[in-house]
Amino acid sequence: MFSPTLALAAALALVAAGPVEPGTQLTYSGTMSGVKDDGNPAVKEFMLALVAIGGEGESVDFAWALDETGRGGWTWLDHFGKWTVTPNRIASDAPSELPSPALLYVRAEGKSIVPLIPPLPASPKPLEAGSVWSEGRLEHRVTGEAAKSGRMCWEIDVRSPYGHKRTLWIDKSAPLVVAVKETVFIGQGEEHKLQFELTEVKQLAADETAKIAAALDAWVDLRKSLAWEPRSRREELSTEQIASLKAGLPKIVESAALGPLAAIAAAAQRDAAGQKNRAGAVAALADAIVGQPLGDMQLTDLSGKPLADDSVKGKVVVLHFWEYRDTPLEEPYGQVGYLDFLLRRRPETVVIGVHVDPRLADESTRRASLAGAKKLKAFMNLSYAIAHDDGSLLKRLGDPRVAGGKLPLFVVVGKDGKIAAYHAGLYEVKATEGLAELEAEVKRLLTKE
Repeated sequence: MFSPTLALAAALALVAAGPVEPGTQLTYSGTMSGVKDDGNPAVKEFMLALVAIGGEGESVDFAWALDETGRGGWTWLDHFGKWTVTPNRIASDAPSELPSPALLYVRAEGKSIVPLIPPLPASPKPLEAGSVWSEGRLEHRVTGEAAKSGRMCWEIDVRSPYGHKRTLWIDKSAPLVVAVKETVFIGQGEEHKLQFELTEVKQLAADETAKIAAALDAWVDLRKSLAWEPRSRREELSTEQIASLKAGLPKIVESAALGPLAAIAAAAQRDAAGQKNRAGAVAALADAIVGQPLGDMQLTDLSGKPLADDSVKGKVVVLHFWEYRDTPLEEPYGQVGYLDFLLRRRPETVVIGVHVDPRLADESTRRASLAGAKKLKAFMNLSYAIAHDDGSLLKRLGDPRVAGGKLPLFVVVGKDGKIAAYHAGLYEVKATEGLAELEAEVKRLLTKE
């Protein structure tokens, strides 16, 4: 299977280069788009800013900040970091505790991570016209010279056994990647074009560089305090994370809103306000429904048979509202496996997945929606029932989306038939315990007289 990570990483074995000076700020801008029309005219646009803040030996530590628009994107928490780049070493060989810059590209079938190559290239020999070398299955050849961004560059053609893979332009007078034109295959072999170019180089004063380095440390520490998992693709913060963000953000936003990180500060402030407002609105929905009787569900299973309400009377019930679809097969689909794990551990519990999909309302797409839910159930080998209705049950219990929240929604019903818990969004997953918080609530209700 083609790996865009390995393919892009292989592009790093290019020209021998010494480290850039501390305080060097580089700005790249670029685009990514599909070769074939998929019905979405949006083009991914991005800007990557880097500041050399130190390093050891030939390695250079960059503070980086990414801005991306179109075709989705990461939250601000994944738009910055520290990037250690070592010339003569490809990215996959370079150890780092923090992920390097990467785009999040959204297509009809799902989301793909597309890493960006470092600004310092590497090769086994000095570049000159006609130079040829191999890196894995890729053949590199210096085909000539060309002007890019007002710089004279070596133009390098990179080919795989299947044909042309990328073209790179390396500054003849400085160890910098000036431009990249890359063919990227994602999904089921869908061809995309990724290209970016160096648009600005400037030298910062030593004191400004030191302040940016300190600011980066502050932002990384804040992210750690949120226990944020890099590239988790989550957008909603937990109540605890919102509290940590609210407490930590004011302490650093003034001193850490420097250089490329100023955009991170602005995005963090916007998100903190939005998260707080959403959390309050969703909490209000929970307050309104917890303690109320569930009432009749009037659900239908995927085969068209009504689910009997009598089957849940006197039992602890977990209702899981989510779009059960087999494509795009992406997170958080894995959480349904943990939900099934909970049921197997607590067989006296009733778990019902409620398929929420706007395609159910249209007769022309209804069959495809139900088929997708069946495929996911089979693929995940789920033992609990999946049902659907016209949306009435979710609306009655409180759709978190009307408050700015997101599905999935977990509603737990006690043996007395009353709502005991309402949780919008994902639970934290513990590898050995699964959905520990949800299971603790189920256990409490099972032992309650």
